[in-house]
Amino acid sequence: MSVREALEADLDGKADSRDIRALFAFDSTLTEEEVVLRFRLWSRHFFFRFFHTGDAPFHREMDRRDLAVYRGTEPVFVNAGFRGCAKTTRAKLFLAFCIANDVEHRHRYIKTLSEDYANARQNVTDLYNLLISPRIKHHYPEIFEKTDAKREETMASFTTATGVKVRADSVGMGQRGDIQEDSRPSLLWFEDFENRKVLRSAVTLQSIWDNMEEARTGMATHGGALYNCNYLSERGNVHRLVEKHPDCTLITPIRKDGKPTWPEAYTPEAIKRIEKAAEDFAGEYLQEPSIGADIFFDRASLDRQPKLAPRRTVAGFKLFHEFDPSHRYGSGHDIAGGVGLDSSTSVFIDFSTMPNRVAATYRNSLIKPDVLADEIVRQAETYGECIVAPESNNFGAATITRLKQTYENIFVMEQFSGTQVLERKDRTYGWHTNTATKPHMLMDLRKAVEDGMLELSDPDLIAELRAYTRDDLMDRDEDVRLTTRHFDLLIACAIAWQMRAFATKSYRRGAVQSDINQGQQTQDFDVY
Repeated sequence: MSVREALEADLDGKADSRDIRALFAFDSTLTEEEVVLRFRLWSRHFFFRFFHTGDAPFHREMDRRDLAVYRGTEPVFVNAGFRGCAKTTRAKLFLAFCIANDVEHRHRYIKTLSEDYANARQNVTDLYNLLISPRIKHHYPEIFEKTDAKREETMASFTTATGVKVRADSVGMGQRGDIQEDSRPSLLWFEDFENRKVLRSAVTLQSIWDNMEEARTGMATHGGALYNCNYLSERGNVHRLVEKHPDCTLITPIRKDGKPTWPEAYTPEAIKRIEKAAEDFAGEYLQEPSIGADIFFDRASLDRQPKLAPRRTVAGFKLFHEFDPSHRYGSGHDIAGGVGLDSSTSVFIDFSTMPNRVAATYRNSLIKPDVLADEIVRQAETYGECIVAPESNNFGAATITRLKQTYENIFVMEQFSGTQVLERKDRTYGWHTNTATKPHMLMDLRKAVEDGMLELSDPDLIAELRAYTRDDLMDRDEDVRLTTRHFDLLIACAIAWQMRAFATKSYRRGAVQSDINQGQQTQDFDVY
C-alpha cells in the first residue's frame, strides 16, 4: 500500500493504526529529509485545519532546523520571523509529532519558557490538546493510557505514559537545579520572551538573559534550545542571540527585495495594509530593527562617516588628528569604577575645522577614577590644555577632586546653565548628566551627526552610535553590574560636543606641535 493509499484509507476510516503509525515513526537511522517529510505529511493529515494556504519556502528551513536541534546536530535555533509567519504553530505541531512518533523518545523532559508565564502555560495546553485530539488518540492510544505510575496532566504540565514530560516556566524565574526524576530538561522551547515592555528595562533584559543562559547551560548533555522571536531591537536579547549564534539563526521578513516571502498568505496589497497599520513595521515584520522606530541615530548619516585608523596611539590614547595651536579643542570624559565592567573614556573634538571632527579618543576599563585625572591632564596637554569636562556623576567626584589639584581649565556647570560663575571653591566642576542634560546633549549630538557638522573618526565610537536606541535614552538603571550595553565613548562624545561654546585657543607657552604630515615641529608659540 502506498503512502497516498494509506492516508486515503485512514480518511475513510478503514486504515489500520499500525500502518498509519509505521508511516510516520522515526528514529536516529532515518535521514533528516525523511523525518522532515514525515512531519510535513503527519501535520497536514491530522491537523489540516492549520493549513489554509501552501507553505512558504522558509517553512522547510524552519522544519529542518527544528529537527536539527531536536536530534542534537545543532545546539540552538534562533527563529526570528515576522508576526504571522506560523513559527509558533509549526513548533507546536513539530513537538507533538516528535512526542507521538519518535520511537526512541530522545527528549524525556521538554520545557517551554516565556516572559509571561500564562503564555508558556498556554503553549503546554495547546500541545496537550493536539495530542488528545480524537484522531491522534485513536492511532496513538499509548500516549495517555492509564498506568500505575502517578502522572500530572494540568494546563501547565503533563507527562505522557511513554515517559515524556512537558512543562511551562517563565524566563523571569531562576532555572538552576530543575530536574524531573533523574532527568534534566533536554529540550528548551523559548517563546514570547521579548516584547516592548521588556525592552524598556536593561535590568529586566539582563535578568532574562541570565535565566535563559542558566536554563540552557543546565540542560542534559544532548540538549538543545529553540528560540522563537521577533527581532524588534538591537538593544534586546534577540540581538544578543543573533550575534552569538549567527550560523544557527534564521531571519524571515514578510517582504524581501520588494516581494512577499509567503505569497500564498500575504499578497503585496495585504502587506501594504499591514505596513500602514503597524506601529513598528520594520521591527515586527521586516525583522530589521536597524531601520525601525527603535533607533536613535540615523544609520545613513553614520554610514557616511569616515572611519579612520589612528595616526598614533599613546598608552591607549588614539590620536586621529594632530594638535593645531590655532584651533579650539574641548573634551568630554565618562568615568567608570575601574573594575572591568564599563570603561572610562575620553573624546577630544577639534571645533575649528569644518566639519568639526573628533581628534582623539581613549577607553580603559581598569583605570581607577583618581588615576584617570592624571591621564586626562596628559591627554589635555597634548591638545593645548583645552577645556575638559569630566562627568561628575558617580565615580566622577574622585576624578574631579584630583583634577582640581593639577589642572585649571575644567568646565563648570554654571557655564552651561548660564548662571554666574562662582568663586573657585564654590563652583560645580564637571558635567552632570541628569534627566535634563542627558536628552539635551544626545539630541544635540544626533543633530550634529545628521547635519554633517561632526566627523566621528573612531570606528568604535561610530559603532556605539549605531547601537544606541530610544530605550537606552530612557534608561534609568544606575547599577552597572546589571547592564551589558555600555555607551561610554558615546557619552564622552556627547559631553565633548557641549564644549563647543566654551572652547578657546590654547594658552600654553612653549608648547610643541608635531605635524606628522610635514614632519616638522613648531616650538615656542604664544596663542591666546
